[in-house]
Amino acid sequence: MENIENTNVNPIIRVENVSKIFDDHIAVDQVSLSIYPGEFFSLLGGSGSGKTTLLRMLAGFELPSSGKIFIDGKDMAHIPPYARSINMMFQSYALFPHMSVESNIAFGLKQEPLMPKEAIRQRTMEVLEMVQMAHLAQRKPHQLSGGQRQRVALARCLAKKPKVVLLDEPLSALDKKLREKMQFELVDIQEKIGTTFVMVTHDQSEAMTMSSRIAIMNNGALEQVGRPNQIYEFPHSRFTANFIGSTNMFEGQIVQNEGDEAIIATEEANCLFYLDHSVEGFENQKIWVAVRPEKVDISVEPPEDYNQENPHNCVQGVVAQIAYIGGLSTYHVRLPNGKILKATDFNVERKANNPTWNDVVYLSWEPSNIMVLSS
Repeated sequence: MENIENTNVNPIIRVENVSKIFDDHIAVDQVSLSIYPGEFFSLLGGSGSGKTTLLRMLAGFELPSSGKIFIDGKDMAHIPPYARSINMMFQSYALFPHMSVESNIAFGLKQEPLMPKEAIRQRTMEVLEMVQMAHLAQRKPHQLSGGQRQRVALARCLAKKPKVVLLDEPLSALDKKLREKMQFELVDIQEKIGTTFVMVTHDQSEAMTMSSRIAIMNNGALEQVGRPNQIYEFPHSRFTANFIGSTNMFEGQIVQNEGDEAIIATEEANCLFYLDHSVEGFENQKIWVAVRPEKVDISVEPPEDYNQENPHNCVQGVVAQIAYIGGLSTYHVRLPNGKILKATDFNVERKANNPTWNDVVYLSWEPSNIMVLSS
């Protein structure tokens, strides 16, 4: 499944039908993917999804069992890691503990044949300035904070001016507040230098915050590739809808599908889903629909157009639990059949009859907020 954002620009990385098999386990399964110059691209998935194996194949640390990888138009089949125009930032940062910050960054440059000492020092200071670490150039890694070590590791990756930087869970060792701060710092640096970044992460919010595009992986295959808003608002599958954010999902079947509308019936909600567009499928076909909790309106009063005999885009239930999350609350509402739905609302003093525990409430949604999932 490939998502080509701009056909007028050649991809910096092209993956063609790549698979990787370890013994009898398929770690990466027929992946095809294009990544473009200047992108901050994320490979997102849970443990065992194949994301790290794919990153290691881009780096040259693993060889594909089948398929091809092209970087800057060149087939990487017989190109060792050190000869590729890429650098990799490891999860552990892998800094030399006995070397200063400056020496850690200069180490790779010193391996370049015929590079003058002054040019090495100048480039080292350039990247230290870039990551705002020049004032700590003589410190050792153990004298730095986690965020500072992370910046040094990034500076070392950038020193040799690679065309692609690979990042393996780069923020996983940081605490929550520092992690959130470094997300924006990494993006700022990437945007300033324009180098293509490819990041592996299992953190959905991290990928959504930092990426220009995301590839979601599951069991070695690509589920969906797209911009963060595309993946969140228009997931292709139940896996993607559940993996990115929270969702209320229903199994149903198409009862009408013509012109500019479709109707889907579901016993799980005991209501009809009215859509303001047609869907891919035929009458009586099994299909799934979903609504994000923040797109669900909750009220102790029924909507004006509520039809108790033939409810559509609205269900009735009882508040079973309320999760207070600062400015928001998530209501867990139990339907008559026992299914739990979620609705998220702002915590504001709107009226005296705000929903509370054990209240009978109505959950409703607009047709445009219904996501249709075929698999």
